[in-house]
Amino acid sequence: MTYSKGRKIYITISAILVATVAIIIFLLSDQTSTESSSTSDSFIYLLFRLIGQTFSTDFIRTLAHFCEYAGLGFLVHNLLFSIKDKLNPLLTVLFSFGYAVTDEIHQLFVPGRSFQLIDLTVDLGGIVLGTIVFSCFILIITKHKKTH
Repeated sequence: MTYSKGRKIYITISAILVATVAIIIFLLSDQTSTESSSTSDSFIYLLFRLIGQTFSTDFIRTLAHFCEYAGLGFLVHNLLFSIKDKLNPLLTVLFSFGYAVTDEIHQLFVPGRSFQLIDLTVDLGGIVLGTIVFSCFILIITKHKKTH
């Protein structure tokens, strides 16, 4: 398949974004339980300062898992779409969920961390949402282009 220069740049940027999010997820998972708690506590404090509301550490951790994997699902779907010019939500979910599984396995080797099935479930929910949001985004753009 031959791509235009603009398309090659778009694919490259998309791949860099996927890699960046994957690295961020890896680095967060590589924190010991003490470091991870400190990160969560800092974020809870920041939210309290911004909106005057406090949240439990468990809620923040669950929300973080969901959001980071929603972002990954969105970006992986974007990357695959930029390469093939068609939506492939199943491949997106399988690839992203595969990464989530390796992330949980990675945590087995980090002091104070463990493999959590609930985290995988939350990750999958985020992946599915990110995939759906990107699909809707493309469908809206495609429909708009056809009417104009």
